[in-house]
Order: sequence, then structure tokens, then C-alpha cells
Amino acid sequence: MENRKNEFEDGAVSFSEWQGNDGGKSHKGKKNKNIIIAVAAVVAVIAIVCGIYFGCFYGKSEEESTTEIPSSSTTAAPVVITNPLTGESDYNAGAVGKRPIAVVIDNASGARPQYNIDTPDIIVEGEVEGGETRMLWLYADMTNLPEMVGPNRSARPSYVQFSELFDSIFVHFGGSHSKGNYVGGYEVIAQDNVDDIDGMSVSSCFKRTNDKVSPHNAVLLGDKLVAAIESKNYRTDLNESSFSALSFNEKISALSDTVCNSVKVKVSSRSATRTLTYNSAQQVYTNESDYRTPVSFTNVIVMFADSTYIDKDNYKGSGKTETYLNYSLTSGRGQLISCGTVVDFNWSVDNGKLSFKDLNGKELNLNPGRSWICLASSNHEGSVTIG
Repeated sequence: MENRKNEFEDGAVSFSEWQGNDGGKSHKGKKNKNIIIAVAAVVAVIAIVCGIYFGCFYGKSEEESTTEIPSSSTTAAPVVITNPLTGESDYNAGAVGKRPIAVVIDNASGARPQYNIDTPDIIVEGEVEGGETRMLWLYADMTNLPEMVGPNRSARPSYVQFSELFDSIFVHFGGSHSKGNYVGGYEVIAQDNVDDIDGMSVSSCFKRTNDKVSPHNAVLLGDKLVAAIESKNYRTDLNESSFSALSFNEKISALSDTVCNSVKVKVSSRSATRTLTYNSAQQVYTNESDYRTPVSFTNVIVMFADSTYIDKDNYKGSGKTETYLNYSLTSGRGQLISCGTVVDFNWSVDNGKLSFKDLNGKELNLNPGRSWICLASSNHEGSVTIG
């Protein structure tokens, strides 16, 4: 027994503790232990209750804090994209910031009726030679041309220069050459470094038709033009500093109190009279017969410009003299006819850009729609008669 006692004394527990003999202290320790256990249980219960309460509280707060508050801001109005040459909406967004094209169009008797004369955004008409007029058709979107545009004719100096006012790519079929005091269309293209597509050297986007005879049967193929421009590596992005930005009303409206139900325009004393009649239902001026097909415009714009007749001797080696007409595109007066009314204005070209101003010097607004611009000779009896 003694040996057994010694074993427990050498161990971690004394012999007396192994026997449970603590001298009355064992009962007291058990009581304290029970108290501690009870207190711990109470604390645990309190902690659980608090955890549930605060968990629900903060969970609810977080849920409430993440609830989105409806925005009171209004939806922005959609951006309206308008054609820069007509002011009309529903314009091709892909053509925004791109160069327009200007196509020289034959207006001799053998060329009429022209192909798709109702499609250009702007038609410019003026005298070239022998009292004959020629046209320049402007399209803002070169990717949206009709199948055929024409018949096409050769370049003249004033037409090249007018196309430059809109940073256009110039499309033509041939051109006049310089001789004596006359400076030809080809020479103006070269000296002004104009990007041009010439049917005499570029065959990919032109053809001859069978319903007209040469030289009145060369036409531009609308869907082939972009490829021809790309083959030339021409710039297609618009240079804003070289583009004459036109201003438009939001909707068609009267220009003044002066009524204009019809208008007769003479380019010069040598030319025929163009007659346009107002259609109040459609709010356009229509020319019924001059082009052997009806054509209508929202705006009729007459620009009076000084002109010069220049003789070119021995025309094409024939021994005859051909008399050309060139316009001075600097400044002048004009008349705008639209919405059954007419108003006077002044025009000028400054730093290569064309501007229209009313008589008070304020920028002139056109009505949204197609325009016919007539270059009337101010010093050779160009005239406008309002009816």
C-alpha cells in the first residue's frame, strides 16, 4: 500500500485527491463549479438572443439600405440627325461628317429627261456657253445614290468652284481646256487640287445608255461610285473649315408677307425662262415641262452673280469661235422663294464658304427640303418675276 501511495505522489495527482479525501473542500468546489456553469449558461442564452435580435435588425437595415430609390431624372430627348444639305431628318448616321459629291449634269435638249432628277439634295443651274445651261447635282450621302445619275457632261470652271464651297468630290465626264484668255475646267481642277472622278479616265463607275445618243448618254452608276473614290484614296471625311453649312427652320414656314404663287427665272438674256408654280398642298414649287419631267423643290434660290463671256477661238480645231460664260462667285444679292412667299437676301463667299444673310445681316434660314439654286447673271439680264 505504501508503494502504491508513493506512485501517486510522484504523479500529477496526489494520493489523497485520488481517494477523494479533500478535507471538505471537494463539496465547496463542486458548488462553485455549478454556479460558474449556471452563469455561463445564462450568458450564452443572452448572447444567442442578442445575436438573433441584432442579426435580424441589421439584416433588415441592410436590406432597407440597398433598396433602390426610383430616379426622378427625365429621359434625354433622342438626337435628331439631319441632312446637312436639306435640313431633313432620318438621315443616314453613317454619312455624318462625310464629304458630299457634286455631279455635272447635261441639260441640253438631247439629255432630257435626265435620269433621277428628283433625287439630288440640291440642283445648281447656270449658263455655260451658247445660252445653254448645265447643272450640278449635290448629294450629301455618297452611299445612297440611285442606280443611274445623269447624263453627265464636262467640267466648267464655275461648277468646279461651286463644288469646292461644299468640300465636295467632283464628278464629271471630260472638261474644257485653257486657250488664249480662257482658263478651262481641267486647269481649275489641277490648280485647286480638286478631288475628282472623271468619266474620261475612270470607267468603273460610268456607262453609256442606249436610249440617248452621244454625247448625251454617259451616266454615273450610283452603286459603283464609292469604290471608285476608294481606289483614288481620296479623303472622305468632311473638312468643316471648307464646308458651307446651311441653316434651316425646324419646319416649313412662311418667309415673309410677300406672296409668291409662281416664279419665272431667266439665267441671262441668252437663256430660256424657267417657270415654277407653287403647290400649297405639298408646299413645293414644281417645274412641269422644262426638263421634260416634273421636278419639285421646297426652296427656290436665285443667286445674282456677275458673269463674263470669254471667246475661245478655233473651237476644237473647227475654225469657229465658242463663247463660254464664267461666274464671279464672290458676293451679290438674291431671292429666296419658299412656302408661297419670297424674301430678299445677300450672299457672299468668305474664306471659301458660302453664306446667305437677310437684309439685316442675320443668317438666312431655308425651309427643310430640296433646293434649286439658279446662278442668274446680274450683268447680263438675269431676272426673277414673282407671280
